[in-house]
Amino acid sequence: MRPITLAVWVGVVVLCAAAPAHAQRSTEQFIPIGMSPGVSNKVTSIGLVDSLIMQQRMVAVRNQAVRRTVKITDKTLIWLDRSKLKLPNLRGRLADLQRGRRIEVKYADAETMLSAEWVKIEITEP
Repeated sequence: MRPITLAVWVGVVVLCAAAPAHAQRSTEQFIPIGMSPGVSNKVTSIGLVDSLIMQQRMVAVRNQAVRRTVKITDKTLIWLDRSKLKLPNLRGRLADLQRGRRIEVKYADAETMLSAEWVKIEITEP
């Protein structure tokens, strides 16, 4: 195979492999809690907000017997999942995290689980 042809094929393979990941990142806010393909319940935690420390931007998520505390950073994206109201999802804020609300947290680092890349908050009342 000629070097130019090989370079084109390598480029096509790289672009095709990156497209699904990029597409999911750009549409993630529209996906309901627990429905993110390849992400939900694999590199996320779904549960109820157990406690909050607003000054430190920390939230504890409880799912059955497991409780995890995660940091909400300035880079953390927060979305309001309004799919149960049949309304479009919106961008949220730290103040939308309230005790008892159901949330999904995707960790910035799935191994340490210290900070959140994004948080989805389920909204069930208008």
